[in-house]
Formats: sequence, structure tokens, C-alpha cells
Amino acid sequence: MSGPGAPSVPVLEVFSSFQGEGPRVGERQVFVRLARCDLRCAFCDTPESYPTPDTARVQVAPDDEGDEHPANPMPVADLVAAVARLDRPRGLHRAASITGGEPLLHPKAVAALGPALRALGLRVHLETGGHRPGALAQVLDAIDEATPDLKLESACGVPTPWEAHRESYRMLEAARKALAVKAVVAATTPVAEVARAAAFAAAHVPSAPLVLQPLTGKEGAPPPPSAAWLLHLHTAARAEHPDVRVIPQAHKLMGVR
Repeated sequence: MSGPGAPSVPVLEVFSSFQGEGPRVGERQVFVRLARCDLRCAFCDTPESYPTPDTARVQVAPDDEGDEHPANPMPVADLVAAVARLDRPRGLHRAASITGGEPLLHPKAVAALGPALRALGLRVHLETGGHRPGALAQVLDAIDEATPDLKLESACGVPTPWEAHRESYRMLEAARKALAVKAVVAATTPVAEVARAAAFAAAHVPSAPLVLQPLTGKEGAPPPPSAAWLLHLHTAARAEHPDVRVIPQAHKLMGVR
């Protein structure tokens, strides 16, 4: 999408890497990380996405750590061109992941990005906090799959937005576009909370697996769960949900962004 009516959007970074979370872990993807977030989760590993930086960080080639720094906000057409440049040779990446921050703070830009990324031969993956169903409705036709979060209070430090999650999950289920529901868990996460979350996900988006993601150590956040506690949490979740997987942040293990 180009021209005077095309949207622009604040961008943190665009880069090629391996998907480090969820069922597509290890898959090569282009990441379009949009700036700004309306949440302040205690475990957040990208707090630099909260504000809008003056310039974006855009990788110049898929196997090169060099970056360009275009001014924000970036036109969607320039974002698409950056993704196309990274997908060389064409087909190197299976998907483009629109992430953040919270990308659904920018639904018009996401709605414009989706079809343009598909035209490059890429699937469009949306990573979202799962708490903005109104914005999700605006972009649903422009994405191929989504991984919404289930924000557990024990890990996030704020109450779980159950009603917003319910609307988002039902919408994704009806469209058959839920790849997985992700819940970050900590040493502070009680068995009862995980059991409730698993039952909730099974009821409202039964086609998607529930991914329990162990919290990565971060100052000011709850401590990560031990291996023994992860086993307890999985047992509790599995009693309520037919497909529960424990998947850590693999990109951190690999040392890639």
C-alpha cells in the first residue's frame, strides 16, 4: 500500500531471525516489531518498545548484523520494502511476524501490512497481548495466524483481562486463526491459576494448544519457575486442556534477537 493515503507506523526494529516462542519455534521469520505498548508486564523483555524511538532499527540483509535507521513513523510501503529485502533468496522465510510492543495499537497499519506481506509469499503471524478485541476485529482478514497471550496475574503483576481475552479468543477460533495461546509462568504462579487459565483457553479457543512459557530471569520480575514447579503446572493445565506444551524462549538460548 503506497501513496498519500497509506498509513505510517512507529517501528522499533525489522530483522531476520528464528522464531523463539510457541509452536513454530526454530522457523526462520522476518520480525516487524512495532513500537508502543499499553501494558507494563513485570516480565517484559522488550521495554524499549514502550515509547516511540526517533528512528527505527532496520537490518539491511538477512545474514548481516548491519542496520539502517530510518526516521519514525515509517510508511507501510517502506516497511514492506524492508521485509522484501530481507527475504533473499525469496522463500528463505516462511512467515513475517508482526509483533511489539502491542501491534494492535496500530490496526490500520497492520491491516495494510498483511496483504502486502502475503504478496511477497509470506504468511502473516500476529503476536498480541490478546487484550484488544476491537482492534483484532479490524485486522483479522489481514493475518493468517495469531498467538494471543493469556496474561496471568502471578507473572504480569496486574489482573488478568479475562473478558477481553474471551472476546479475542472466540474471534480467532471462529476464523480458525489461533496458532496457540501463550501464558508466561513464574515461580509465583499457583497451580489453581494455571488450571483456571487452561480451562478458559480450552473453552474459548479449543483448536489451539496452550503454551506455558517459563519466565526468563529479569530484574524486578518474579523468579523463573523451577523444573519441578513446571512439572506441577503442566499437570494442572493438562487436567483441563487436551494440548499443553512447555516451550522456553529458544531465541535467548541461541543468542539471537
